[in-house]
Amino acid sequence: MLKKLLVVAMLATMAVTSFGCGRNDQFGTVDMKKIESESTVYKAIKEDMTAKAKTLQEEMMKETEGKSQEEAQKVVQDKSAKMQVIQTEAQNKLKTSFETAAGEVAKEKKLGAILVKEAVPQGGVDVTDDILKKMK
Repeated sequence: MLKKLLVVAMLATMAVTSFGCGRNDQFGTVDMKKIESESTVYKAIKEDMTAKAKTLQEEMMKETEGKSQEEAQKVVQDKSAKMQVIQTEAQNKLKTSFETAAGEVAKEKKLGAILVKEAVPQGGVDVTDDILKKMK
């Protein structure tokens, strides 16, 4: 789920830092697998989301115990809605962190765009480590 978000964030960054906006044609590449495995922000958000999901699941189990099927269904729907909010918040935090870092790196290095490394057959400047350092 978070990996999918990073790809979406990457595409958004590419659109924001499009070619021809006073920058040169040089482009950067980012290794999204490395971002996912080494980013402290990514890990912290994932751990926080996992802990909150576990708490919600425990609450759901307690609150559905001894309830009718209809009452239990309402509890499950409520907890599912809360989990959706948690996931959306996590995605937004990660997206903001990544996009801000990528934008700063693109500006500093005067890059026209930053592309996902796996989608670029050759060329580009690898800015993965630069983005990792700037993610907050």
